[in-house]
Amino acid sequence: MPAHCAAPGAISLYLDVLSTTLSVTGPIFLIVLLGLVLRRTGFIDERFSDVAARLVFSICLPVLLFSTISRTEIDRTLSPGLFTFSLLATLLAFALAWLLARGLQPRIDRGVYMQGAFRGNLGVIGLALCEAAYGAAGLALASLLMAGMTVLYNVLSVFILSVYASRQLAWQRVLLDTLRNPLIIAIALAALLSLAGMRVPEVLLAAGDYVGSMALPLALLGTGASMSLRSLRSSGRDTVLVVLMKAAVIPVACTGVALLLGYRGMELGVLFLLFVSPTATASYAMVRAMGGNDRLAANLIMLSTFACLATCSVGFFWLNTRFPL
Repeated sequence: MPAHCAAPGAISLYLDVLSTTLSVTGPIFLIVLLGLVLRRTGFIDERFSDVAARLVFSICLPVLLFSTISRTEIDRTLSPGLFTFSLLATLLAFALAWLLARGLQPRIDRGVYMQGAFRGNLGVIGLALCEAAYGAAGLALASLLMAGMTVLYNVLSVFILSVYASRQLAWQRVLLDTLRNPLIIAIALAALLSLAGMRVPEVLLAAGDYVGSMALPLALLGTGASMSLRSLRSSGRDTVLVVLMKAAVIPVACTGVALLLGYRGMELGVLFLLFVSPTATASYAMVRAMGGNDRLAANLIMLSTFACLATCSVGFFWLNTRFPL
């Protein structure tokens, strides 16, 4: 093909990939930004954010996950190898975060820094990105991976915060909170029904669709409403390093290993989108419960949300260009 014909074709390909990327990350960024604007203009307040958060995590999101997974043929959607890899990649992220944290000061904050670097916001940003990219199939796969990763996140977070924090947290309490987590319960029940071949009545699934459809938009609005632009101005060098680790180093490392192991298509894309998700909001509550630097934890959440949405767009664009998803 002549060079003058190949160039327009390449440009058209890049524009198509760019359009796909923006269609995945753009709406999520805009809804988060809308939440920030509504909070700063006084249209919504802290009480709205608190009520919305309880509604999302206690009812809407569990219903969304249950209705999605109960319709899914798990044995065809999730391979044991992929599930195992997601857990091993989480351990890799934890190890990379620990290597970085060894050089950060003060020592008592290293556990907070580590949790901010490896623990992703899978339940909101991760699921929203996967649904936007791959629809119900991506949401189902991400939900199943999230179940194992969330449990591992909790165990690793308590371990590392206990190493560096001034106050210990009982492991029994963490285990009980994990078992009572509405998201974990919804995923487990739906998985059992799916594996047993039992069908949920359509009228319940239809009602669940209405309730579940509110989950991600409300959660994203709440994410934006809880942001503080002040954290951008008050961040120090160590905070910036940790955010770069969360937004770039860890997702690149984990996705790179997945590529070497032969993962492609939706599996590769879902892995990338989960690991590029910003610091989990649950990390703040755990740091506070253990007497750690909760202000630092909040800053890491805010900064990583801005940074990860940007690097997510770049990374997803690159993956679509080199390895069409």
